[in-house]
Amino acid sequence: MLAKRHRQPTRLPANRPGPRTQRTADRRTGRRGITLVEMLVTVAVLVIMMTIIVQIFQAATGSVTAAQAFAQIDDQLRRVDTILRGDLGGATAQFTPPMDPLQNRGYFELGENEFADNQGEDSDDYLRFTAKAPVGRPFTGRLWVNYFAAPGGTGGGYLNLSNQPQPITITSEYAEVIYFVRNGNLYRRVFLIVPEMQSAIRQALNNFDLGYQSNYYPSIFSGGAPTQVSWLGMNDLSARPSSTGNSAYAIVLNTLGDLTQRENRAFMPRSCTDFLSASSGYSLGQDGIPDDVNGDNNPDLYPSLYPQILSSSNPLVFAPPFAGTTGAQVMAQNPGFQYLAFPYVYPGAYSQPQKLSSSAYGWIHSPSPEAIVPTVPTSNPLSPSGSLVGFETGGLNYLNNINHNPIEVGDNLPVPSTEWSVSGGNASSTWQTWWGFPTWRETLSPNWMDPTWPLIHTVGGKPQVQGQPPGLDYAGTMNVANGQVYPTSTHLLPPMADPTNSFGDFSIFRQVQQPFSDGLGANSMLWGAPGTNNFSIWSQSWEDDLILTNVRSFDVKVYDIALANYADLGWGDDLRLYQPYLAMGGTTSATPPYIHGNAYIPAMGGVAIAWPPINSPTTPVYPLFQTFAHEGRMPPLVEDNRRDYQNPNPYYYGYNNYVPQYPAIPSYSSNIGDDNPALVRLRRVWDSWSLEYSNAPATGVTAATGGGFPVGPFNGSPPVYPSYPAPYPAPLRGIQIQIRVTDPTNQRIKSLTIRQDFTDKL
Repeated sequence: MLAKRHRQPTRLPANRPGPRTQRTADRRTGRRGITLVEMLVTVAVLVIMMTIIVQIFQAATGSVTAAQAFAQIDDQLRRVDTILRGDLGGATAQFTPPMDPLQNRGYFELGENEFADNQGEDSDDYLRFTAKAPVGRPFTGRLWVNYFAAPGGTGGGYLNLSNQPQPITITSEYAEVIYFVRNGNLYRRVFLIVPEMQSAIRQALNNFDLGYQSNYYPSIFSGGAPTQVSWLGMNDLSARPSSTGNSAYAIVLNTLGDLTQRENRAFMPRSCTDFLSASSGYSLGQDGIPDDVNGDNNPDLYPSLYPQILSSSNPLVFAPPFAGTTGAQVMAQNPGFQYLAFPYVYPGAYSQPQKLSSSAYGWIHSPSPEAIVPTVPTSNPLSPSGSLVGFETGGLNYLNNINHNPIEVGDNLPVPSTEWSVSGGNASSTWQTWWGFPTWRETLSPNWMDPTWPLIHTVGGKPQVQGQPPGLDYAGTMNVANGQVYPTSTHLLPPMADPTNSFGDFSIFRQVQQPFSDGLGANSMLWGAPGTNNFSIWSQSWEDDLILTNVRSFDVKVYDIALANYADLGWGDDLRLYQPYLAMGGTTSATPPYIHGNAYIPAMGGVAIAWPPINSPTTPVYPLFQTFAHEGRMPPLVEDNRRDYQNPNPYYYGYNNYVPQYPAIPSYSSNIGDDNPALVRLRRVWDSWSLEYSNAPATGVTAATGGGFPVGPFNGSPPVYPSYPAPYPAPLRGIQIQIRVTDPTNQRIKSLTIRQDFTDKL
């Protein structure tokens, strides 16, 4: 039998495992095949992780950028804080008006215009005052030095660059300072008070230099070619035109005492009392003595007289009749806008005033003449439907919907409607522009003539009456029609937007345009198309007086003892403060209590303010004399019940309730109000005021046939001229300034609050 044959297993190479061995190895090592789905998931996870990392880096970078922007804003605010506190701490004025110019203490002025809006923003307040510089930090500025080098070159008085007198830098311990906001920029104009430099300045007449020849003017140079500029652009000096009109000394540098008078301050209409020469029979010409045609020993054109006062239906001027009928004498008897400008308001501060039924109430700037009360809901936020309402009759609706700084998208307050958009450069019915005051760059224009433009001067031996300087002339800037004040474009400042694009590359003039600008001022004397001198000036100059950008608000409030808090001037007309009390007629349709004349302030003290309105004050506080609740109109309305400052009627209880002070003239009540709607009227302005306005000439001697005799309060007749109290007789104990600034992306806001106490200067 054969033996059973066993089959030997096939042996594989040692490095080639069999099937079971392979599976065993896979289980041991965890390896297996990777599917397509698994690969996609892995990629997706990687993408998500990378996206997260990128976002983290972006967020970190954005945070760093935002932190840098915030740090930059902080630095800017700290700088402004230092400057403002230094200026306010050195304020030279006395804060209980009026002030005597002989005290040589300068002035302090604060303008409110329209109240802050519901977002707490306010862009039309301004501050201007005289200040003493902090120790070691004097004010600096330019002086076009009186350098008598022989003129060189030819061509209408041009000088070679080597001979051209250029401004030098000087310092001063005292200066006139102006703060205002315009198109999101905070400006600080500084005019050095250096009367001791009178002999060092270059005299000029209508911007033509008097040192060489009549057709030579101050110039700046670009590539060797001269570009004409103004005297004020070359001199950061507090100056005014001479009141005597002597061409050789047309410019006078101010002292602190001079600046107590409003007519001597920067950007104020000018005053002149010498138009006629007594030596030539009071014909046109000057003799260096204030005119006194009627011989009553009083100037015929006193600084506190204003245009239209002689045509007032309520007699205020009791000067004896003028003698003579020559043209020059008639001019002195009926002075107009070109001769008188009390109370000296810069006429180009804004393009449209608050809309009222009559300009007699006084005009101020408003973000819009009428606020839009939108329909809710509105289909288009950029063009809201709704109704227009004014301050005078709209009450809370107006105050709740005014918007100082509208933004085109995402504003919480109604924006101006495109339904009233600019057409052909004409003013919109709701859009408006606030300028405040001219910037240095604008007053570089040779068309800015002040202070080289005297009201009267001699040319070729003949007297010539010029009237107010361009840009400071009420007649050229404001027209009155149907009881409303309308601006003309020529004498305004250039606009902050170019609605017609008539100037080509508008960015040459304004890098950032102001939204919702009405465009008025497009024909401004200070403006110019490319290729003109003004274009050259703009391309060669800079914003010399700009100290802060991206400013949303510059809100100045005064401390009022009636509130024991800070408030806007004229706060008694802000009906929002009466909520929820609804006192004094404070309903949505209520008329502001002080706008038409103060029915709550009889002349002898009246009804005390109760605050809150539902309570009675422990100590009576009378609005006119002790608070800032009223409008502070000057010249006042008859219903404002303001009496002659020097000679008030002691038996005056109201404009229709008084015992005649002078029996011979029973119609005279000592009320110095004037309801003429054509007046330029100060409103919501606290001013340290001048005793020259409050103590006007009251007595005189007539030149009547048969010999003169005394007139005036001590001789049984009213004062020759009215004496005006300060707009706000209450002392200014302190102010609060809040500045709100955004970052460049307009997403974040920071604020700076400064409070300044003046109780040590009352």
